[in-house]
Amino acid sequence: MKGRGALLGLALLATACGASAEPSGPVVDEANILSDEAEKVLAERLGQYWDQKETAIVVATVPSLKGETIEVTARKLFNDWGIGSAKTNRGVLVLIAPNDREARIEVGCGLETVLTDDVAQQIMDDDLVPHFKSGEFDTGATTAAFELIQRIDTANVPAGPVTPYCVEIMKDAA
Repeated sequence: MKGRGALLGLALLATACGASAEPSGPVVDEANILSDEAEKVLAERLGQYWDQKETAIVVATVPSLKGETIEVTARKLFNDWGIGSAKTNRGVLVLIAPNDREARIEVGCGLETVLTDDVAQQIMDDDLVPHFKSGEFDTGATTAAFELIQRIDTANVPAGPVTPYCVEIMKDAA
């Protein structure tokens, strides 16, 4: 993926993968919980981040998990949408299913060392869930996305894979 065209392609792919809206960037608000202003701020910052770091962060909301777990839905969307470049696998999906009261941060293989499960959970616990519980969806989504950027940019370890599955994927991508 290169430039904003890649993000637009990602968003248009979302439509082909089952999203009903016509998304135009790294924010796919199918549950319609984000204000236009929050979507604009997120799309602009996440688009800039892709341009600067070639790391894709996508914030998506869905009205329902349709009987699936949040983990299965997040993994499927992450893979179907191809978040991040195939070469680096530097991608993150923040998936929010407000009607199911579920959320998940799905991390690509290229960021496994930086955004561990513990880090992702901490961002959920500190930045996303408290705001959502009080109905502050805009604040929760933007705070979580911006905290992901902060954590990636200030990591004390090089980005890369950890699990055998991801090591193999990254080896195949090289």
